[in-house]
Amino acid sequence: MNAQLPAINLLILVSLLVAVLFLAGIRFGGWRLPLLSMALWAVVAIVAGTIYPAVIQRFVVQPNVTTREYAYIGRNVSATRAAMGIDKVETISLTSGTVTDAEVAKDSAPLADSRLLDVTEMKDRYSLDQGLFAFYSINDLDVDRYDVAGRSQQTMVAARELNPDGIPNKTWVSKHLIYTHGCGVVAASASQITSDGRPIYQEIAAEKPQLYVGTQQPGYAIVNTKQVEQACPNTTATPYEGTGGIVLDSATKKLAYAIHFGEFNLFGSSLITKESRLIDVRDVSDRVSKVAPFLHLDADPYPVVDGGKVLWVIDAFTTTSRYPYAQEANTDNLTAGSGLKHNFNYVRNSVKAVVDAYDGSVVLYVVDPTDPIVRAWSKAFPGLFTSADQVPATLRAHFRYPEDLFRVQTNLYGRYQFTDTDAFFNRDSAWSVAQAAQRQPEVAVTAAGDVTAATGATSQADTGNVADANVARFEPYYTLFHSPDTVGLTVAPTFSLIRPFVPFSSDDTRKELRAFMVVSSDPATYGQLKVYKYDGTLPAGPATVSAELSSNPSISPVITLLNQQGSRVILGQLQIVPVGKGLIWVQPLYVRPDESGSKQVFVRRVLAWYDGEAVIGDTLTEAINRLFPKAKVNLGEVVGDSGSNTGTDAGTGTDPGTDTSTDPGTTPGTDTSTTDPVVLLEDAQKLFDEADVALRDGDLGTYQSKVDEAQALIAKALAQLNA
Repeated sequence: MNAQLPAINLLILVSLLVAVLFLAGIRFGGWRLPLLSMALWAVVAIVAGTIYPAVIQRFVVQPNVTTREYAYIGRNVSATRAAMGIDKVETISLTSGTVTDAEVAKDSAPLADSRLLDVTEMKDRYSLDQGLFAFYSINDLDVDRYDVAGRSQQTMVAARELNPDGIPNKTWVSKHLIYTHGCGVVAASASQITSDGRPIYQEIAAEKPQLYVGTQQPGYAIVNTKQVEQACPNTTATPYEGTGGIVLDSATKKLAYAIHFGEFNLFGSSLITKESRLIDVRDVSDRVSKVAPFLHLDADPYPVVDGGKVLWVIDAFTTTSRYPYAQEANTDNLTAGSGLKHNFNYVRNSVKAVVDAYDGSVVLYVVDPTDPIVRAWSKAFPGLFTSADQVPATLRAHFRYPEDLFRVQTNLYGRYQFTDTDAFFNRDSAWSVAQAAQRQPEVAVTAAGDVTAATGATSQADTGNVADANVARFEPYYTLFHSPDTVGLTVAPTFSLIRPFVPFSSDDTRKELRAFMVVSSDPATYGQLKVYKYDGTLPAGPATVSAELSSNPSISPVITLLNQQGSRVILGQLQIVPVGKGLIWVQPLYVRPDESGSKQVFVRRVLAWYDGEAVIGDTLTEAINRLFPKAKVNLGEVVGDSGSNTGTDAGTGTDPGTDTSTDPGTTPGTDTSTTDPVVLLEDAQKLFDEADVALRDGDLGTYQSKVDEAQALIAKALAQLNA
């Protein structure tokens, strides 16, 4: 920059000279002076504006970067920490210790709060079980917290939205007057399942369950017409009582909208009355963008039932790329469609937008009044924003810290944790976001993931930037976090995001767990960032744990058998569970059919790891008791049977990977009396082959029977291996 400033000043003077010479050319005629002046300007621009600064940077600055750029590096560190909101992180030192059976037995709550349901894999399961009709759909799952069975639990929440493609009779009346809304919010504890691996659903009661505004609601709806709307399940149709939309009480309005949408029925239909209302812009993100287009919106709106109403909450950000000296944010691993997918070096989640799903009203709550950008917008548009102290406490209890903001902060924090310029520049103590765990057992983590180092603008100081290896990085996840520094204390868990770090290495060989960062979403501690840093011997990181789980000789045969014969194994979120002074890792395993259109997804097994020992169990309780035999815990994660509220998959109707205790009986070619695990697994393979033949022949009954018998043999083999 010190070399560029003189060049810029020189270019200003040359530009003035060029202007004078142009005027002289006009006054005295001829093109010689203007052409010479333009050539002079081009030479100065190339030499002084580009070549000279590059030469100074290469031969003067870089050989002496620690002295030449020292002051600017310090400013870059301070500015980046402040601009990205990572300057007030609380650091808590830990020592990796052991976990005893007695500690697990005494404090099993962290394990009971482990998440068995996955937001990605369970969306199809929800759609199958809770879609109810073709004209409803489950577009997304979100993690929240509600009281379930008398205690606060992680809850997988989904809105049952309108599916225009599923409307049975696609006439204008059906699409715009009858099928006008989605219906209700369904939830299930993320930590509890039925005996056959399905969620345990419950409908969250709402006085007005109709969802006229949602995440994927195209087109318009007309309410209060002579045509009765489709009623929500188990309810009767009632007239629309909200104030949303435009009242079509005049021929002029009808004609205007008929022209706007190119639809004559809006003007000519006798079903529309003077009390009818047209509701348009029904996508929640579009609706907020219409009100405040200068806010950058999160890509993941989530539903909240509060006060009998269904509300959509969407995080809104203010950003700028002009914060002096601050490093540009890394945005390579953000959610698709994220409002943070652009260049910036300052960010705040200053606004929570709340949209009523019934009448579409929008309230913009300013939750960070210290943000100068939102303060400026508030002055520019008086009355647009609402103070955070007006947020109802029951609604505030469901606010979540945004995942994408946490991704941006953790991407930078590994390097910008330091306040000392020398420590920052040397980077010998820097961290990287931990490598991702495997989600497909047969495929190792590849280099298709994120790059966690950001590239700075040319005007920034030379900070000695060295990029992390180009591998997939651990994704943050919501959890009920039990802090390891509160062992022995009666402290409730906090609903938090968590993401681990490993020591920095340019070739990505360091995979030990160096630290993990959590950020609270609880109202009393919302936005508090904490880093739990390990001193001394470092425990294994998620990539190491994941590899050991998949390659363990007692686990890999089970995965192999489940991962064939028309079924596919998917590993869920690998989770860090602090217990005592140590860490236990938990990972659910799902099985689903290979058919592309199938939505039958089941929690079939749970993997657990502690101190180099990897186990698999039919349930989380079984897996933990194998790791800690004397603990004899009952985590209560299996509740009841499959229930009557679950759907059946169109197509095969099969239940892949079902674990039963069916006696194989007299199936030809199997010896049920043997106790040799190898023989048992070979017999199970034969049964799977026979099941495959039956499936090809269309004999679903025989197919299921053979699968059940094979699963029983696998269970017997596992029992022998673990004996």
